[in-house]
Amino acid sequence: MTDFIAYLFSMFVIVPLQAEIADSLKGLPSADMVAAARNCLAVAGPQLLERAQNEWGWVAANLVGVNIGLVEPAQLLSGLNGDCDRVVGLLGEEQ
Repeated sequence: MTDFIAYLFSMFVIVPLQAEIADSLKGLPSADMVAAARNCLAVAGPQLLERAQNEWGWVAANLVGVNIGLVEPAQLLSGLNGDCDRVVGLLGEEQ
């Protein structure tokens, strides 16, 4: 059951988040920001999946929130590390 929940979380939250970040990075001249985004996803992905396996209520709230637009996927990255905070800042500037 835990693997299924992690799979759902990955498909409905992490994959769209990766796509949003990739779209935001298109045309950016800063290789530093691209490296920060890659590092953020490399660190945050496993952390978010681990949390998804341990906190089903958190998963349910965020699955619903992200998919109906109440929660921005980038909010899930906030505070995980410095690179993620830079990416969240970049995504926030675009909105």
